[in-house]
Amino acid sequence: MVYSSKMSTAIKKKMNLMFKLFLFFYVIIGFYLSINTGISTDEFIDQYNWKLNLDAIKDFFGFNDYGYKNLLSYEWKYHGVGFHYISQLYILVVGSFVKIENFSQAVSNVLINHSFIFLTFFLSALLARKILNLIINDKFFSNIFLIFYLFYPYLLGHGFYNPKDMPFLFAWLLSSYIGIKIFIQIYKNENISFLNIFLFALSTAFLFSIRISGIMIFLQYFITLIIIFNISNKSYFEIIKKYLGRSFLFASLTLIFTIFFYPLFWLNPLLLVDAINEMKNIQYGVCTLTLGACMDALNLPSSYLPIWLFFKLPLIILLGLIILPFIEKRIFSSHLRQILFGSLLLTIISILFLLIFLNVNLYDELRHNLFLIPIILIVSYATIYFFSKKVLLYASILSIFFFIAQNISMYPYQYTWFNLFSNFVDVNDNFELDYWGVSGRNVARKINNNEQILLNKDKCIYVAPKHIIEPFISDDYKCVKSFFSIYPKSTEKYTLVKFTRNIRRENPSNCNLIFEENYNLYIYTKELKMAEVYLCN
Repeated sequence: MVYSSKMSTAIKKKMNLMFKLFLFFYVIIGFYLSINTGISTDEFIDQYNWKLNLDAIKDFFGFNDYGYKNLLSYEWKYHGVGFHYISQLYILVVGSFVKIENFSQAVSNVLINHSFIFLTFFLSALLARKILNLIINDKFFSNIFLIFYLFYPYLLGHGFYNPKDMPFLFAWLLSSYIGIKIFIQIYKNENISFLNIFLFALSTAFLFSIRISGIMIFLQYFITLIIIFNISNKSYFEIIKKYLGRSFLFASLTLIFTIFFYPLFWLNPLLLVDAINEMKNIQYGVCTLTLGACMDALNLPSSYLPIWLFFKLPLIILLGLIILPFIEKRIFSSHLRQILFGSLLLTIISILFLLIFLNVNLYDELRHNLFLIPIILIVSYATIYFFSKKVLLYASILSIFFFIAQNISMYPYQYTWFNLFSNFVDVNDNFELDYWGVSGRNVARKINNNEQILLNKDKCIYVAPKHIIEPFISDDYKCVKSFFSIYPKSTEKYTLVKFTRNIRRENPSNCNLIFEENYNLYIYTKELKMAEVYLCN
């Protein structure tokens, strides 16, 4: 028995070492793959946003006298740059000794930033595992969940290059995890240290600084407190009295940190109110192809979010959501799970309800609600765990193998991933695909080697936006212009590049299809179209 115990310990150590090695090589490979993806449509805009804020900071300290005015007049001035404080430092350090291929420094910086975004995605997976383990208290299944999360194509795809929603997702999980630890202390009637309050306020403000809509996390905090109030032996008054001082400190520090992260607020903190109002009243007219209908962001039907969740969530996760009502008693058998699981579940329901009821401006499938996906994964995974560990193990292993195969066949387009239900619809005609133009890098490579187009290399290439292919186009081509400037007509010969969002736009006259950029979803019978390239007169 002693020998067996020693063997067991030795095996556990080896398994633990192998798991750590897997994570190490996963990160290394992820860094490489993220840097070799294309550039999405918003990334240079994102970098420009940081430049304006940096100029405003210089203006504040007297190094120039124009930065703050430029920021005030900027259309997207309320877009947060909290993440940039870290990412730009990372780019500065790494970019000082790393130059990617023969790209300009600006392009190289964007690609280097991809690796930092991927690191953010990886850290989000570790946080999600920690939160799940607090609920199920099972390290083995928490590690299986981590692998499931890391290979889930939809999240992994965004983890390669999404400079907005992936940092926001990470910050939400970070705030949730720190908040959960503090709320457990409140439930146990323990004292909360100043350090914990400081970290809680900092993480919450960091969330706001990426996107002001992060204020919705207060809904999660409020729900958690209500659950604690309902299951605690102490009265509401006793709990509030004990933690009133700490609550005031948290609120004050959160406000201070939020203002600090936004240079826009330094000269006028009241602009924070305007930023919140802007969030509520944002009007951005763009439609998203959803189950065959081009759904307008300004007037979304209530079916928009349910449709996208149905097709984007893995089947195992949909299964967990279906069986949840039938094992409710088993899940809520302890007070701790009532707090942890209940707060996450009610947060998902509340936020989805608010988004639908208030008809919030949404587009680009689930991108703006990406932060909800890890919470849904945690809730659903925990549900199946309490239903049947055997079912969960087999379903997880099968899903992971499918995910790995799909990631290989899809790279770098994992963010356009669909589940098995996509077999029952024509995805190309029914859903938005490469709305970010990530396929630009691959399209450029094919243009560089296409004999028909090379014969017309002195003519212009039209694409929107042009920065998604321009850095990757051979020097043989001297002219790359905006896609929209070609309409309604042109009298010269030219090359026309149309990405998914523009494919539905009518072609100018006399255009012949040269090639398409496609990939196979592995489980889907048809190839999915990312882009089209035409030669036109």
